[in-house]
Amino acid sequence: MKRTILVNIFSALMILVLLAACAPAATPAPAQPPAETEAPAPEPTQPPAEPAATEAPAPTEAPPPAEPPAAPETLPEIVVACWSGPEHDNLVKVAAEYQAKTGNPVIVEEIAREAYFDKLTTTFVGGGSDYDAAYIMSDWPPAWVQANALYPFNEFIDDPAVAMPGLDLSVFGAAIDYFTFDGKIYAYPSEGDTAWIWTRTDLLEEKGIKVPETWDEYLEAAKALNSEEVYGTVIGAKPDEALWDFMYYLFGMGGGILDENNKVIINNEAGVKALTFYSELLTTHKVVPPDVVTYGYNEILTTLQEGKSAMGIEWMAATQTLTDCAQSPKVCKDGKPLLAYNIPPGMKQDDGTIVRSTGGSQWGWGIPAGAKNPMAAYKFIEWLTSKEGATLWAMNGGIPGNTEALSDPAVVAEIPQFELLAEVMPYRQIVPPTTVTSDMVTTINEAVAAAVTGTKSPQQALDDAAAKMKEMLSQAGYPQE
Repeated sequence: MKRTILVNIFSALMILVLLAACAPAATPAPAQPPAETEAPAPEPTQPPAEPAATEAPAPTEAPPPAEPPAAPETLPEIVVACWSGPEHDNLVKVAAEYQAKTGNPVIVEEIAREAYFDKLTTTFVGGGSDYDAAYIMSDWPPAWVQANALYPFNEFIDDPAVAMPGLDLSVFGAAIDYFTFDGKIYAYPSEGDTAWIWTRTDLLEEKGIKVPETWDEYLEAAKALNSEEVYGTVIGAKPDEALWDFMYYLFGMGGGILDENNKVIINNEAGVKALTFYSELLTTHKVVPPDVVTYGYNEILTTLQEGKSAMGIEWMAATQTLTDCAQSPKVCKDGKPLLAYNIPPGMKQDDGTIVRSTGGSQWGWGIPAGAKNPMAAYKFIEWLTSKEGATLWAMNGGIPGNTEALSDPAVVAEIPQFELLAEVMPYRQIVPPTTVTSDMVTTINEAVAAAVTGTKSPQQALDDAAAKMKEMLSQAGYPQE
C-alpha cells in the first residue's frame, strides 16, 4: 500500500516538472528605485577614506555598473556674530547673496556694541560653540591666541580640496599681519578704516568758514557755529567706546598710547594736551551736547543725521548713511546731502605745512576654536573677503580688505571716499595689539570719560591710566623700565 502511494506521488511530481518546463518564462517585476537619499560627503579637511577590501567578482559575473557621482552636498549652517550698526546690516545683505549663490545657510546674530567684546571673549575662551565665525578687531586676537581660543586658517589654506583655486593672500596687503601669529593666520582682513571730519557745508558757507585743517581752526569753527539750535561739534565719551572717538584727537595732536618698545606714553605732554582739548569742548567751551558721556558711534551718527551738530569726527562706516538723503533727509536739500567729509585736522608747522596723523582700526573675520562647523565658516569668510564678496561688501557700504576690490574702478566710482582713504592710509595708526590691549582700552576709556565729566583733570586721568597700564603690561611680559 505504502509503495503504491509513493509511486503515485512521484508520478504527480514528474508531471508538474514537465508542465513547468513547457510554460513561457514569467516577466520579472521591475525593481523599485532606491529612496533618494544624499550620501554624506567626507570631511573636506580629511583625505577620502580608502574603500573597504572586497572579494573580486567571479569571472562569469558582469561588473556592476559605475555609480554616477553624487551631487555636492551643501555645507552645514553657520552662525556669524557681528556687532550692531552698519557692519551688521551689510553682513545680512551680503550673507543672503552668498546663501543664494551656494545654498550654504548663514545665520547672522547681532550683538550690542557695548557688550560685543565681552560676549565674544566669554564664548571663545570658554570653548563655546555659539558662533562659527565672528567680526573681530585686530587688538583682540593676541590674548585669544594665547588662550587657544581661535581656530587657525592654515589647515584650510594648505588643503587644495578646501581652499579656492588661485587663493592669493597678497591681496590683503600688510593688514593680514595684524592677524598672523607664529606663522599662523587667524583671520582675513576687512574694514581697515578711519574717520572723517564731517561738516555742514551750508552752515560753514553762511559763516564764511572753511573746512578746518588744524585743531586751532577746528575749535574756532566749533565756537562760531555753536547756537541754540545747533551745537558746534560733537564728541563721544561713552565709557566703553571713549577711546575710539578720542583717538583721532590723540594721534592727530602727536600723542600715542605705546612707543615702539611697548612703553606707555599716553600721559606725556602731547597726550595730556589732546585730552585737555577734548574734554574742554564740553567743560569749558560747551560746543557739544551736554550728554556726550553717553555718546558712542551710534549716538554721534544720529546727532549728525538729525542736524543737531554742525561738525563732528565720525567713522567712515557712516558715510553711506550720512550722504544718503533717503536715510538722512534732515541734512539734505534739493536731493543733495549737506554733510561733507574730509581728512581730520593736523598740526601746523613753523613753515606752514600740516603734519597729519590719525586713528583707525583694522577688523577681520575669524573662527572661534569651539566652532561647530569651522570648515563651512572658513569657506564663507574666504568668499566674503574674495574679490567677489569684498566688492559686494563695498557696494553695500563696507570697506573691503581686499585691495583688488578696493581699487576696482567701478567700486571707486560708486564709493568716492575710497580715494581719500588711500591718501590717509600712510599716516593711519591703530591701537597697539598686545595680549592685554583690551584691558588697556578699558583703562583709557575710563580716563577719557573721567576727564570729560570733570571728575578728574586730564593730567590726573591719564597718569592714573598710565600707572594701571604699566602694571598690566609688565605682568604680561612687556617690560616698562
